[in-house]
Amino acid sequence: MADEIEITHGGVIAVDPDLLRATAGRVRVEAAEVADARQDLLAIPGLVDRVPLAGGIPALWSVVTQLQDVRDALERLAGGIGTMADVFELADLRARRAMLDADDVAAARDLRRREERLLAGDATLSALDERLRRNWRQGVGEGFVPGAPGTPPGSAGDALLLGSSPALLLLQGLRGWNARVWAQGAQRLMTSVAAENGVVRPAPLAPAPGLVMMADARSPAGVGPRPGDVVVDRGPAAAIPAGPASLAGAVSRIPAGRSSQVRVETYRMEDGTQQFVAYIDGTRGGSAAEPWSYASNLRMYAEHAEADSSRAVVEALRDAGASAETPVDLVGYSQGGMIAGLVAQSGEFDVRCVVTVGSPIEPVLPGDVLSVAVRHTDDPVAGLAGGGSANGTGSPDSLVISRTFAAGHGTDPRIPAHLLDGYSETVRRAEASGDARMQAIVEHFAVLDTATSMTSTDYTARRVTG
Repeated sequence: MADEIEITHGGVIAVDPDLLRATAGRVRVEAAEVADARQDLLAIPGLVDRVPLAGGIPALWSVVTQLQDVRDALERLAGGIGTMADVFELADLRARRAMLDADDVAAARDLRRREERLLAGDATLSALDERLRRNWRQGVGEGFVPGAPGTPPGSAGDALLLGSSPALLLLQGLRGWNARVWAQGAQRLMTSVAAENGVVRPAPLAPAPGLVMMADARSPAGVGPRPGDVVVDRGPAAAIPAGPASLAGAVSRIPAGRSSQVRVETYRMEDGTQQFVAYIDGTRGGSAAEPWSYASNLRMYAEHAEADSSRAVVEALRDAGASAETPVDLVGYSQGGMIAGLVAQSGEFDVRCVVTVGSPIEPVLPGDVLSVAVRHTDDPVAGLAGGGSANGTGSPDSLVISRTFAAGHGTDPRIPAHLLDGYSETVRRAEASGDARMQAIVEHFAVLDTATSMTSTDYTARRVTG
């Protein structure tokens, strides 16, 4: 529903199938108890004769009939819950099988056998799984289109064109069709792109040309930076009084509106080890000297390649002292969220937590990484993630926080649902909701406040143009 906060683990699986089956079992127990109560009433000698008539029928029979109806309804409910458990398990099995590498033959075989056993018990499960996925995909972008979510286009012709050619529908939108049909076409087109690129599995990225170096460094050849290289300027280190403490605190430290694109916090712990948090801003524009450019977006999203912005973040973390053995948290907005996901997958650092705000991708992360994604259902940038992985990602404490920010404004060129201020408000509402699952984020960041020293350094990257 518009403007309401939704907090989930992410993915199409809303509830653990085993938990659903346990619930179905409890409902069946209740159904059996109602049936027993009905039989006990009928077994009382002479009770029928002593119960007053209701409309010429002993009132007892009305009670008996109602108890039978309640028992039947509970049995239907238990059956429906059991079917939903099977559908969720089938969706989980198929998602897990899709994420396997080509050489995981044994694991794929085991998952496929379990699928076949489920389908043998109920041939309708496959169609129910497809409907579940379709509804989930529609739901993650429900605020994109004006009007009620899920309602059809204004005419049969609109619907036919929307299904056959989203691109043609967009073209017709330019010629005066209503804004709702235009938004639906854009949403369909966006979703088709997202299905291909929105969920990113760990894989080597195609290398980018040129070098990335600190401003006070020299290239391996002993010469200064050349056109096409990226130079990273380090700002002065400043002491900070505390860690981010909460999700809202972390999001507020993203260097939006500042000259620097990255902020790195260094925490020296009591045992002498260090931990790091990097905050990464979004796209800065299209100038030739700006690494946080639209071209970088395209390289990372469509080409699955390194970008100057992502390489600059890695260089900043290395300069701060981070390595593959040091715990690192990554917090990114928009393009910064995409960078955070790809850096987390790169193996460059021991990433423990990834927070993405309005990111166009969802990275597939290991089960020991806390993943927090904040998305607006009417944000076309976040919509490029396509709702993320159908199986969720990250640790069991991982969360997806979503709401509709400005319903029906998915094609507004100002992209109001993508603004960081709106996302900051969404995070504050999530924390104010009292949802116990938010506590895992607080506990994660609380460790940083045990550090003996804390400093923050801003990094500004620029591309050499000539």
